[in-house]
Amino acid sequence: MAAPIVGGKAAVREALRMKSGIFGFGMLLFMMLVVVAVPIIAPFDTVRAWGDVSVWTDNPRAAAPDWIDTFSDKKQARNILVEWDEFSIAQSNTSPVFKIAILRARFDFTYDTFPQELRLQMLSNWSDRKPLITVDWRRPDGQSLTIYSLSPDRLAPQVETLTLSSRPDVQANVRNWALGVGADDVADVRPHVSLYAVQDAGMLEPSRAQVLKGTYTLTVQAIMFNQADTLLARFTSYGTVFGLAGTDHLRRDLLIGLLWGAPVALAFGAAAAVVTVMSQVILGALGAYYGGRFDEFIQRSTDFVIILPALPILVLIGTLYQPGILTVLFIVILFNIVGGTTKVVRSIALQTKEELYIEAARSYGASRRRVLFRYIMPRTMPYTFALLALSVPSFIFLEASLSFLGLGDPVLPTWGSIMGDASRNGAVYNGIWWWIAFPAFGIVFATVAFAFLGYSFDKVLNPRLREE
Repeated sequence: MAAPIVGGKAAVREALRMKSGIFGFGMLLFMMLVVVAVPIIAPFDTVRAWGDVSVWTDNPRAAAPDWIDTFSDKKQARNILVEWDEFSIAQSNTSPVFKIAILRARFDFTYDTFPQELRLQMLSNWSDRKPLITVDWRRPDGQSLTIYSLSPDRLAPQVETLTLSSRPDVQANVRNWALGVGADDVADVRPHVSLYAVQDAGMLEPSRAQVLKGTYTLTVQAIMFNQADTLLARFTSYGTVFGLAGTDHLRRDLLIGLLWGAPVALAFGAAAAVVTVMSQVILGALGAYYGGRFDEFIQRSTDFVIILPALPILVLIGTLYQPGILTVLFIVILFNIVGGTTKVVRSIALQTKEELYIEAARSYGASRRRVLFRYIMPRTMPYTFALLALSVPSFIFLEASLSFLGLGDPVLPTWGSIMGDASRNGAVYNGIWWWIAFPAFGIVFATVAFAFLGYSFDKVLNPRLREE
């Protein structure tokens, strides 16, 4: 039978000689590189705004990843954003009583699918009377129509947002124009479809409409009653795909949440595993070495903690107090200071302290501390390494489970909270697969990485496996 491996360094060296260890360390190294790159790709200020809906309004809602075009012969619509300073502005000041301001923007639409929705934002300032604002839409086929005509409600610096796709007046204007050019009438008019549709009988019906590609022109005209009045505009044509990981129901970029989920999961799982495993190993070894009442106290404490239902208690605490991630980590550690590992290490230490080399160390005057930490504890290290590798996934699953139930940190995006949001908002039934698949893949990837490590350390620990 092969000699047992003693010490942490030797265990790591042996594990790296195995394919499972190489795969495990390689996957873990990849995750560590992601953790290092996350603050550069997505600064923490972005994460703090994860729950602020207003930060993500420029993104499309529940949009698929933009790389799905690779598997389709159609080019999905992307976001088209015309910023405040990208509109050309022309003003007529011929009359001292009023002036006319014309804001115009041109953009190309070259996609095979219709956009998700249309939005126009206006920043208007007036002194005595509200200006009269008219929005005209000109198509590549030469057709032009007025889609909006009304006075603004909000005064600068407040921004007035017009969701053109769902406004009844815009829908009525688009319907009247389409019927006038030969379209069949329908009950539900969708301006973001009809305005981009080829002029034919089915242009009001999304299932029949065909995309009209080319250059579109949006003109915002304002009749103002004071020379000091001003108007700015911002236009968004929302696409159906966005980014590498898509978006959720609140328009949040899921890539940000997925990237920050990696350091949160690793930090939580690693911290909980290291603290709890090492505390259980040390207490188990101390109890075996010193014995007596101290050992009896540790064993009875272990029995008590083992029978405690930790998960229901965590759910209760999370429901009542909504603790942050650090508080949850502290509670998890508190419930795992002692456990099954304490008893296993105690049995290993009881056998080790009866070895001849331990008796020899005592005979030449080695102190109890030296005997414990120099001779007994190294014999438990291979088992400790294997247990550490196998404990991290369980704590990652625990944090993900609490977050899935809505009981995790209310600020930080985690893989579990993303999956919980997806479940509560019907992602499966609505076909928003990326909302579930990517965070689930993150959890599985981390679990498999540590499973490989655990298997390699298990072969190091078990001499029979090393002989195979």
